[in-house]
Amino acid sequence: MSFITLGNENLFLGIDIGDSSLKMVELKKKGQKILLSNYAFSENVSEINFNRVDDINYLSQAITKVMKEAGMKAKRATVSLPTFAVFSSIINIANADKNTLANGVNEEAKKVIPLPLEEMVLDWKVIPDKNGKTPVSGNIQVFLTGSPKKLVRKYIDVFKQAGVILASLETETFSLVRSLIGDDKAPMMIVEIGANSTDLSIVKDSIPVLNRSLTVCASTVTKALAAKLGMTYAQAEQFKLDLSFSLNADASQEDLPQLITKTLEPIVTEMQYLIDFYRSQNDENLEKIILSGGGSLFLNLADYFSKRLNIKVIIGNPWSRVEYPQEIRPVLEEVGPKLAVAIGLAMREIE
Repeated sequence: MSFITLGNENLFLGIDIGDSSLKMVELKKKGQKILLSNYAFSENVSEINFNRVDDINYLSQAITKVMKEAGMKAKRATVSLPTFAVFSSIINIANADKNTLANGVNEEAKKVIPLPLEEMVLDWKVIPDKNGKTPVSGNIQVFLTGSPKKLVRKYIDVFKQAGVILASLETETFSLVRSLIGDDKAPMMIVEIGANSTDLSIVKDSIPVLNRSLTVCASTVTKALAAKLGMTYAQAEQFKLDLSFSLNADASQEDLPQLITKTLEPIVTEMQYLIDFYRSQNDENLEKIILSGGGSLFLNLADYFSKRLNIKVIIGNPWSRVEYPQEIRPVLEEVGPKLAVAIGLAMREIE
């Protein structure tokens, strides 16, 4: 959902407001090339959940602080909407044409959105047909999203106070599709393993056709290790990092420690469920699974999930269409999964 017509400034800023972090990526366009201008992230700065707090002053000050310390120059930004706060569904509009489609979407939205439409900001996109063409009449499938007006107003107020123009708001899943998948139309799954949640999306033709969210996530593993080993949370987080390095360095270690595999089992189960459900509904298999989020780099998860599910699993590379100095490549590869949403947000106004 867009709010302004952008000018000719050549800097594009994406801001991902996470549960316990702020992540920002600033891109620049030069001809047909997309260049990295700047990036920053601030994690675990407090116990406050950025996504849920209603303190406008706190949020605006946190954003201003990170932008100032990082030296961000962009004056406008595309910002993420948290997946848990946005309703999405694929709806069918029968016997539609260009004059009746909008009314048809509103009527169907009343049936599937659990809140009154006057409390929501609706956005929708027509799904291409089997030939890849966008239908203009007949029976039309539409991908519908609804965002609470209260949340949208909060973000408008936050960025106005921070002195940043809010160019547009976008659901995290679409940003991930843009940065990790691009124009690839094949069916695949994105698994975003964050600090406080894991979001799973099956994407086909750039549309997320199935979505699930779990509370099992990166911090769940850390808490399990802390409880088992009698460590503080910080000590367990460091232990998890050290264990990740040892597992990645020793190719002969194929299995994760039993405590960790037990903790991760709900994610494996949900991934298998989505794979089976999609296959049963569409009579085709997923091409691959793409991991993202800060938790995706821990503990050799790509190999583990691939063996458990018998499908290709990779860690997504959100920098694949972005040019940057090669001397910082090792650093960017390490932080890339954390910044995938912010990169996709920054790309939105470029494309």
